[in-house]
Amino acid sequence: MATMEFIQKRISGKEKEIDKLTKKLARIKKAEAGGWEKDNPYLYSESDLRWCLKDLEAAREALAKYQSELQTAGEKAASRNVTVILEFLEGWKERSRRFYTDSFARYMEAKKEYREKEAAYTEWFNRARMNDPDRKSKEDEYHAFRKQFNEAWAFLTPYLTRQANAETHRYEVVLAVEKLNKDLDTEANRKYDFIIERTNAIVGEITDASGLSVGAKGDLNGYIIGLNGRAKVQTIGAGGYNIQCFHFRTLINAA
Repeated sequence: MATMEFIQKRISGKEKEIDKLTKKLARIKKAEAGGWEKDNPYLYSESDLRWCLKDLEAAREALAKYQSELQTAGEKAASRNVTVILEFLEGWKERSRRFYTDSFARYMEAKKEYREKEAAYTEWFNRARMNDPDRKSKEDEYHAFRKQFNEAWAFLTPYLTRQANAETHRYEVVLAVEKLNKDLDTEANRKYDFIIERTNAIVGEITDASGLSVGAKGDLNGYIIGLNGRAKVQTIGAGGYNIQCFHFRTLINAA
């Protein structure tokens, strides 16, 4: 589901659209009252009236849809109140933030090495003759080098931005922390809703979540009791060498 902020922007957009269409309809009605000959500087016609009414109806339907989505999103946000699940997800967000922060530091070091190697390739190409027998293999090697670097850091690319340094007055690459936090919050909400919806499907309305706990490794385990029975919650996490970021699978089964 889209975030409440996003839905609110869509609502604001539709409200502005409806306001414009309402004013346009008033002008068309005025022209219609004059037989399309008086008070009609825009040369409106019956066709314009039909299309305006159609567009206005569609905009109002879209507005009602977004308002309903906003209400649903608000209800979901208000229902995210199981403390232990929130604690679990806060731990996941913190691990993820730490991962991206550490990765950014490694990226900056790797970028220095990348530029040095790129400069060496550039120097070779500048010195080599166009018909040098090694040129084709060198070009293939260079393209493979660039591709490998870009693919290795593709996960970090959405969170890289440029920012002016007040001391050097130069733009520098920095980690887009605000965007990262926003995306982590959105994903944490999605994960929370998944856990609750999956549990509701098994035990119905939750009546007791005190049997859940967050382990030393940040994993969520235990039991949830609902109107229709009990469910076992088990987290399988992964992280570390050759795995980009700590992630987890939450298994929820009837117990």
